Amino acid sequence: MTLKKSIAYISLFVLTLVYSCGNNKGVTKQVTKKINDKELREKLFELQKTDYDFFYTKMNVNYKNSKKEQSFKMSVKMKVDSAFSGTISYANFIVATYLVDKDSLKSTNKQEKCFFTEDLSYISSMIGVELEYDFFQDLLLGKPIKIDEKTKFKQIKDKQKQYYILSSHSKHKFKKIEADKINLDHQKNDNIYMQYYFTPDSLNLVKMHVEIPSDSVSININYVESKLVDGVKVPELTTMTIVHPKDSIVVQLNYSKVRLNQRKTIKFSVPSSYENCNQ
Repeated sequence: MTLKKSIAYISLFVLTLVYSCGNNKGVTKQVTKKINDKELREKLFELQKTDYDFFYTKMNVNYKNSKKEQSFKMSVKMKVDSAFSGTISYANFIVATYLVDKDSLKSTNKQEKCFFTEDLSYISSMIGVELEYDFFQDLLLGKPIKIDEKTKFKQIKDKQKQYYILSSHSKHKFKKIEADKINLDHQKNDNIYMQYYFTPDSLNLVKMHVEIPSDSVSININYVESKLVDGVKVPELTTMTIVHPKDSIVVQLNYSKVRLNQRKTIKFSVPSSYENCNQ
């Protein structure tokens, strides 16, 4: 696999699997008062709302799995609820461009002078999890992922008393997932299990834990730092670990130059001399 193609694949992982927002920098406070499930649920849906139409950022990406460790830069220009595009750079050279919308992924490989177009199931097949555009958008904007109004969220206790935890399933069922992994019985479970961690003071969302038993995928996201831009909390630093049957992946994102509601053209073009990468 060429360096450029390797970087492009890594970038797809990042676009697919990275991000929600909060700030757990220096978390030392503990839960000292009770809060009911309804209040936590309302806070979760409040964090899901987006009060801007355009989002722009640059980020430094560090990626590591069992075989390699790489760093590159990436830009994101997004029209909320529509599409996002940008560039991927390595050693100060743009090596790829991309566009993701609700139906497809398009990308160019500038070193090999080729392009490809795939539907979103292409990204899903890479990680073994069926995902849609809204999932990618929520991750990039720092929103809670996989929120379903029909889910009967319940609060579970944190033994360390550092967080309020809102869960899609009981603690017993999460423990059963671990047992099923050992017993190789997880293929029978088609549910997606979500846990959201809130700070005890400001109820910031600082962690998410995702279990997808049918695909043997676990995702842990830590929202290390965030900042305010135009009164809106936006991502600044996050770390994420993805565990699936074939490997473990660790990603660190450092966001910079975040801009809200500065209209930027979401575009993608292919030079006439480029060939299809899949041919």
